Amino acid sequence: MTIKTENQIYSDIVGFLNTALTQLPLRYEELQGFDFSEWQVLQLKQPVKLTEIKPTLYVTYTNTTPLGWTGRKYLTSVNGFRKQETQKEQLQFQFSALKRRKITDTVNTLNSKDLLKYLRIYMTDIETGLKQLKTLGYSIFRPQEIQCPDFFDDSENFEFMPFFNVTFILDQALISPQTSIDGYTLKVRSV
Repeated sequence: MTIKTENQIYSDIVGFLNTALTQLPLRYEELQGFDFSEWQVLQLKQPVKLTEIKPTLYVTYTNTTPLGWTGRKYLTSVNGFRKQETQKEQLQFQFSALKRRKITDTVNTLNSKDLLKYLRIYMTDIETGLKQLKTLGYSIFRPQEIQCPDFFDDSENFEFMPFFNVTFILDQALISPQTSIDGYTLKVRSV
């Protein structure tokens, strides 16, 4: 265990979401007719030039909160003594989905809110999402309710960009060399 950088955390979560998009139609019979390959996963709050709205799942890492106190444990190995300091962190993420609604949409068209509903189910499924997150070193606390704000795009069209927040728990660890005691001296105090 080491301390993961923000970019490593983004890489883990974006990779998890890309896997979820490929696994959803394979995992659930109800979704076998839907095309999830049209969706892309992007990190929000970075320079991105979009000239057209493509179905996109945006990931935003909003804050980190330490949980409890830093733990310390001493390790021995062939390299000598080492000190491991661990800290549990609560990582807050926001997942937003954007897909242009069209006049040709039918009752079988998958929109952005639908994608988020299926993603929340996948994330908390013990055989898929939870297992994959655990492999990456994360626990999931709770996906929250889906909110559905609206906006006008550059063409003055009415669009929706629903989102939900989710909390992940991650154990971070920092290992440093620890010098060993190679001798001691007894001092006698006079009374």
